[in-house]
Amino acid sequence: MFGCNYSGENADGRGIENSTIEDGYLEKHELAEFLNAVKEHGLPCDIEIFHLLAFSGMRSGELCALKDTDFNFELNELRITKTLYNPDNNMRKYTLTPPKSTGSIRKFNVIDIVMNLLQEHIVKQRTLRLEYKKLFTDYHENNFVFAHKNGYPLIQKNILIRMERILKKTSITKKATPHIFRHTHISMLTEAEVDLKTIMKRVGHDDAKTTLKIYTHVTEKMKKNANEKIKNHFADILQI
Repeated sequence: MFGCNYSGENADGRGIENSTIEDGYLEKHELAEFLNAVKEHGLPCDIEIFHLLAFSGMRSGELCALKDTDFNFELNELRITKTLYNPDNNMRKYTLTPPKSTGSIRKFNVIDIVMNLLQEHIVKQRTLRLEYKKLFTDYHENNFVFAHKNGYPLIQKNILIRMERILKKTSITKKATPHIFRHTHISMLTEAEVDLKTIMKRVGHDDAKTTLKIYTHVTEKMKKNANEKIKNHFADILQI
């Protein structure tokens, strides 16, 4: 079952400057459709991978570099200290480097439902690693959370291929890469009325340009929706 076997763009993806703002993130109904497709059609580890990307806003390189010790399940806290660098798309030729910027080194809380999912995954992985060590003479013992059966970590291209496979099972037409989940998470936090400074710290943005674009767009939409809600709710007393 496990060993996240399946083989991988540069999963840091495209920006949103050359398209409409909405093209840069998944709307709530699109995210729901995608995650439902993951549940129905996903490969081993897909549920954990895509829920974590969506509800953390981390980069796919940061996700691939995660190890068991990066999770604090007592506090529902996740630590980002490294990213996986893999220019040749060869699982054995990777290096772990510091994240994109100093602001990208961070700790933050993740909702308990997703953390419970990851805790169960890691517990299973620890058991399976003992079996895989017997099968592979070159087993790579580094406790990566998302790894092939031989212990080597999934790479960014693996995540991209998995995502493209799931997208084909949906009606979503946006040209989405795993990076869209960062923008989606920003929009989710904005809708939840989290302040801009907290959002930037959570996703590890030093430059507010992209974050601010999404934040401004979503807050403007919320204002328009608020006016519509007021008008609809009090339509019966409008006697103008």
